[in-house]
Amino acid sequence: WSLAAISAAAAAASPLLPARLFDAIAAVAASRAADFNEQELSNLARAFATAGHEAPELLDAIARAARQRLSEFTPQGLATVSWAFAKSAHLAWRGAVPPASAQGGRAQGGDAPSAGPPPLRAALCAELLVEGRAAALNPAELAITLWAFATAGHTGGEPYRCLGEALIPRLFPPRGLEGQAISNAAWALATARHENPRLFSALAQAAAANIDRLGALDLSNLAWAFAWSSQVPVAEHPAFYSRLGSASLVRLSDFDGGSLSNLAWALAVASPSPDVLDAVAAAALSERLAEVHGSTALNVGQLCQVHQYQLWLEERGDVAEEALPEALREQARDSFLGMAQLAPSSRMQRLVARELRAVGGVRSVEEEVVVAQGYTVDLLVQHADFGPLAVEVDGPHHFLSEGSRRPTGATQLKRRQLRSSGLRLVSLPYWELNELQAQPRRGRDDLRACSASTSSPCGPSPGHWHGATSGQWSRLLERAVRDDQRVESADDP
Repeated sequence: WSLAAISAAAAAASPLLPARLFDAIAAVAASRAADFNEQELSNLARAFATAGHEAPELLDAIARAARQRLSEFTPQGLATVSWAFAKSAHLAWRGAVPPASAQGGRAQGGDAPSAGPPPLRAALCAELLVEGRAAALNPAELAITLWAFATAGHTGGEPYRCLGEALIPRLFPPRGLEGQAISNAAWALATARHENPRLFSALAQAAAANIDRLGALDLSNLAWAFAWSSQVPVAEHPAFYSRLGSASLVRLSDFDGGSLSNLAWALAVASPSPDVLDAVAAAALSERLAEVHGSTALNVGQLCQVHQYQLWLEERGDVAEEALPEALREQARDSFLGMAQLAPSSRMQRLVARELRAVGGVRSVEEEVVVAQGYTVDLLVQHADFGPLAVEVDGPHHFLSEGSRRPTGATQLKRRQLRSSGLRLVSLPYWELNELQAQPRRGRDDLRACSASTSSPCGPSPGHWHGATSGQWSRLLERAVRDDQRVESADDP
């Protein structure tokens, strides 16, 4: 550990010296990992992660040794091992599938390998569930451990539930979570698609109190996390959003392309009204986006976020002073259209289209239709009574955690911006489609597979929900239209 702490200075004097020393230590330590106690194992892992020195054989040996006696580790040791393996991106932690990253650089929570998490991560998760273990971590250790699991793309309710519940009473003074740790915890929980409004509300309160201690990247990560998780509404947390806007404006020159586009996208998700950002601040943000793009060029994902930000400006009303330069608007729209065309339709979507064509009153069904704003709607249904309907077939990835019915911020933004263009939007969520299935063995898992697959068959039928009548489909469509009308009424003062 001491060598890791001084390795930067040593590397400046002799670049080969630290590397050779680390290689020699790794070779000896790997063969003796079983002899080390828990503190020595965690310190070893921490040292190599801090130094950024790759030592896969040593980390394999540490993982095997640590797995056998995690119950002996102190709370700090558990957090340290989690952080070190996540920082090293070692297979013993992340598994065979690299962690997924979200569009535009935002992490969304990747899929774990089909066989489940690797043994070390699974064992550490189980250890954290032992009564009292998660609660024994201090606030910083809780945030670090959340970050480590989310970075690996770990899915499922645990350990996020137990760590999150332990974090809630530790968020506030005198010894509460501070600064970047709040941002890291929020990012991790959002990345994991964890649903706990009480926890996110507490994080928003803590963030508002610490906003002046946060840098540009922290502000961007916080804004993205709260927007993506859709659990920190503006109406309930005006103080946070007010302070976020002010703090971001002060630090605007510190934002790079990724953090700036994340911030712009998050503000677009938060509210269609000027409450989150006034006209002066919106104009400054637009100017900074144009400046950053002119000097470093935004990537495709970031340009897609910028396009949705521009749509948000248009939602706000007169945007002459707030608007992005025309060249940037056009490039952002082109990127958005290009990304939409790359997304394949799901098997579930094609099956729904087939069924809807047989419903009374449906005159036509078009699939994958690009509308004026650049969005692609799953199905455009021409109905005798309801007129044109933009139908979204919403599989599980449109919602948060397993079994959740809370749409992600991305889903909410698309719905709102489509409605703002005058389209009548109806959502057919996967659980309502499940209810149409008469086959007992075809439950949620089958439709989840359909929503992700573009070619594999869905259940025993090659293309129909056996037992679901045209009348049932008609009633489902009518209910979805009524739901849309209620949303429009709620949004219209």
